[in-house]
Amino acid sequence: MNAATERRKSHGTRTKARVARLTAVAGAVLLAVVFGSPSRADAAGDVDRIGDLLATKLRGGTATGSADPATKASAPASTPAAPPAAAALRLSGWSIGGDETRTVISFDLSHPAPIRVFTTLTPTRVVVDLPPARFDPPTGGGDGGRGLVAAWRFGALSSTRSRLVLDTRTPVRVVRAEFDPAVPAGTVRLLIELTGASHEEMRQAAAVDLGPSSEAGPSGSVPDRRRDVAAPAPGRPVVVVDAGHGGGDAGTVSPATGTPEKTVVLAMSKTLVRRLRESGRYEVVATRDEDVFLGLAERVRIARTHRADLFLSIHADAEYDHSVRGATIYTLSETASDEKAAALAAKENQSDALAGHVVEEAEPEVAGILADLTLRETRHLSHAFARDLLDEYRRHGRLVKSQPHRQASLKVLRAHDVPSALVELGFLSNKEDEALLTSPEWRENTARSLVTAIDRWFAGRDALARAAKPGGARAPASP
Repeated sequence: MNAATERRKSHGTRTKARVARLTAVAGAVLLAVVFGSPSRADAAGDVDRIGDLLATKLRGGTATGSADPATKASAPASTPAAPPAAAALRLSGWSIGGDETRTVISFDLSHPAPIRVFTTLTPTRVVVDLPPARFDPPTGGGDGGRGLVAAWRFGALSSTRSRLVLDTRTPVRVVRAEFDPAVPAGTVRLLIELTGASHEEMRQAAAVDLGPSSEAGPSGSVPDRRRDVAAPAPGRPVVVVDAGHGGGDAGTVSPATGTPEKTVVLAMSKTLVRRLRESGRYEVVATRDEDVFLGLAERVRIARTHRADLFLSIHADAEYDHSVRGATIYTLSETASDEKAAALAAKENQSDALAGHVVEEAEPEVAGILADLTLRETRHLSHAFARDLLDEYRRHGRLVKSQPHRQASLKVLRAHDVPSALVELGFLSNKEDEALLTSPEWRENTARSLVTAIDRWFAGRDALARAAKPGGARAPASP
């Protein structure tokens, strides 16, 4: 009898524990629903007060009036507590309105979140940093603007951060950046009000931090979260594959279909990385394997930190002349080989600015006789790699008719001790090239050709290294 009584007590205790756990889970779900459901009716009712919507056709709200700039850094005391960290941030109700003297931007957030608003002068932009987020419905941005805003774009800046970038027509001042206190409880609406300003006013403007907490640094932008890197495995050369652009930087966009360069080159990069790893001959590093933004200096840093033996940056091009098609290979030179190379370098080097990235410190200049000799040898090896790529494309691909090998001052190729090249796979402005660039079969064939060119380059480099060393010993994997 005593044993039976003990079993009943034990069963009752376990039942109470299960009920308590289920109650806790139900409570968490209820909180997520409450914080994740902004009032769309109230948002729709505000459309008339803010002005025309962007071409994305998203619904949105606004606010009226203006605020003293001195109060712009304070968030309303009534901001609700943040939901559990696992809840994904959603943005909706995007709206913009006004004229060239005053412009108001607003959008709704699914729940309170840390936000930083700051400006950049060269070029003139307003940048909004947020935690990982998505638009409802999904969108990456729009070329159209209104008032002081000429264009905008949104995307992932890293795995822990999203960014909204507003290109402005002139220097501007953020006179208000706050969560709207006039919206109903349970709705979180961000308001940003802009007015015209002088260059000096924009230069001196401080960042505005809003929300439950902020990890922003003192420089006006959230610090980069750099990828941890492991030491390369001994005995195998390291190849770094760099998918250009990403996140809020879409790169070139097809005028016919709107296909962004960042998507095309990421798909190509993944295919090439897979084939290189399958060969078993290399340690392979991808600078990015998802739709996130990486600064140009960060891409170079990844290559150097991994002690890369070879760096290949993958891009796609565009031309006003839609008949131009084929691949182009670029290597580093302080002087552009022609006007088209100079124009492409200027465009690609603007990647940081397009994503609202603030470069806090310049890369140190290469100095000294030894460093200069290293740079010369690196450029010699880069040119040899370009020749191998060109030879393979002549056999199994298509090159542009005019100067398929070009040189330009491309920031992403500036690692002085890593042989590097940039390949423009083709032209998204040409319908035949775009059809190829978006074809899985073409990606597989092109990746095969690129692997062959990489194999040939390493074979030639190692043969030269063995000939140069006493007894024919193998040279170290890294220059």
